[in-house]
Amino acid sequence: MRAFCTVYVEPDQKIKTHREVGVEKEDVNEAMRLMEMSKDSLNHMDDRTGRPQTVTDKIFTLIREVAGDNKVVQMSDILERCTSKGYKPDQVTECLEEYEELNVWQQNQARTRLTFV
Repeated sequence: MRAFCTVYVEPDQKIKTHREVGVEKEDVNEAMRLMEMSKDSLNHMDDRTGRPQTVTDKIFTLIREVAGDNKVVQMSDILERCTSKGYKPDQVTECLEEYEELNVWQQNQARTRLTFV
C-alpha cells in the first residue's frame, strides 16, 4: 500500500498535512463533497464576468433564448417563458426597463413587442 498525503484546511484556516497508509471513507466523502461544492460555485458564476448571475441576468438570458435569431419578440412570449421559469412579472419588467435604459432593446408604446437594437 502507498502512503497517502492529504491536505485539509482547519477552521482557523491553517493548512495541515499528514501522511497515512490507506484512505479512510470519511476522507473520500469529504473530498467528494469539496469537489461538488466547487462545481456548484462554478455553475453559479457567469463565465464572462466571474460574478454570480443576478435575477436580471438570468431573465435577460431567457429573453435572448426566446428571441433566438429574431430581432423582434412578442412580450406575451417573454412573459410566458419567464413566469414558467418561476420569475415574477415585476422582475421581468425590471429587467426590461434596465436593458432598455442600456439601449439593448426597445419596447413599442403598447408594450406588446420588444425589438433588439
